[in-house]
Amino acid sequence: MTTVVPAQPSDVAASVTPRTWAFINRYTGQPQAITCMQGCTMNHAPDMATPTAPEDIWCWAYPEDVTLPVNENGELEEFRVLSTIIKVEPWSAKLGERIPFAVVELVDDHYVDGLDPDGLATVIRTLSERLDQMRETHARLVAIRSEYMSRA
Repeated sequence: MTTVVPAQPSDVAASVTPRTWAFINRYTGQPQAITCMQGCTMNHAPDMATPTAPEDIWCWAYPEDVTLPVNENGELEEFRVLSTIIKVEPWSAKLGERIPFAVVELVDDHYVDGLDPDGLATVIRTLSERLDQMRETHARLVAIRSEYMSRA
């Protein structure tokens, strides 16, 4: 078995060949091989460094962050928004998590989790409808501002 030491996540993001590596199973004390899902950006070095429970192993493909200034408690702070992660937990107690699924991070550490393709499509459709509503609000804002400024 060939063990590949994973690079830092940013270095493997472009990799399309799944990485194979091994960890020491905390329960058995034996090496256990795993092949990451395609596109995995996790740094698995900590998993390889010490005995690890299989259920604590997961892979994910994490996109670049996008942030917006959000006013929380009267102060603007940059928060990560609308990140979509593909994740798999090969030894999860939940069978649905043993195959790749999506996780949508709405805003910094607030997630819609465990999405199959239909669930992700529902989230996309919901956000698309809200985006349409925002576009309508934008058009009304432009018209209202124009009228308001013309009175000055």
